[in-house]
Amino acid sequence: MFSATIALRKPVRRKVTTFIQTAMKIFVLLFSLVSLVAISLAEEAVAENDGLYDSTTQDSANQIEGSAANVSRVEANSEHVPTTATPGGESAPTQTGPLANLLGSTLLSLEMLDESHAQIVQNYTTDALRGKKVIGLYFSADWCGPCRQFTPELASFYKKMNSRRGKQDEFEIVWVSRCRDVDSYGQYFTQMPWIAMPPEEAMGERGQMLSNKYKVKGIPSLVLLDDLGNVITTDARNKIPQDKAGIGFPWRNPLVSLYMTVLPRSLRMMMKSQLTSVKDMLLTKAKSVVGLKRASVA
Repeated sequence: MFSATIALRKPVRRKVTTFIQTAMKIFVLLFSLVSLVAISLAEEAVAENDGLYDSTTQDSANQIEGSAANVSRVEANSEHVPTTATPGGESAPTQTGPLANLLGSTLLSLEMLDESHAQIVQNYTTDALRGKKVIGLYFSADWCGPCRQFTPELASFYKKMNSRRGKQDEFEIVWVSRCRDVDSYGQYFTQMPWIAMPPEEAMGERGQMLSNKYKVKGIPSLVLLDDLGNVITTDARNKIPQDKAGIGFPWRNPLVSLYMTVLPRSLRMMMKSQLTSVKDMLLTKAKSVVGLKRASVA
């Protein structure tokens, strides 16, 4: 009787022990995932407050700074880049979401009319990026020799990734132009199979903000984001030549991959919103403390 009682208790103990071990593993996993998201947001916060922009050469920096002024002197409907005012000719609806907030309300696509003429068409950002799982921000310019060499390689990689079985058209690239003017922009855009930010945005304040945010130190540069605008990698420019077959694409941290697989997009968006609110609150408090310290020193 005594031995029978012991025999019944041992499986119960094993089950309890297994349950505790499993619960601890789940807790550690969830803690790791939340930590990764928090670290990512913290890095973005630091980048947003970093006002420095390093380019490959001082001459390149001067060319970029002057591009916004050149845009204002060129007509929107130039000979090389005719455009439409708004998609479908209608007034633009309010664009919401992390990607629209980041990239603006409209993005441009290229429609070839014949071998020597092309038309640039405006698209709503939410429509252009709907269903995309990976979004690349491609910082590049026509006057940059390394950019001209890398763009065909990137175009081949882009088409290859979007033709993979079960992952068709899940990868999109948004060109952030560093060109000198709209004519150069239009000519260079014809070499790209992806979409682009409008030239006045890319070569203006928004383009500069993105350069600062992702610490772009030189061009060409390719930053990969997920569907919520979180950074996957800022070094895709160097990863593509090392992994031309895209076996590890998009080179995401394994824990983050699990996080995206387990949690639905709606829940990830809610978590990002909550963490962003916490980040904003911490930044506001930090700025207040810094302001008080400066006031006391003065």
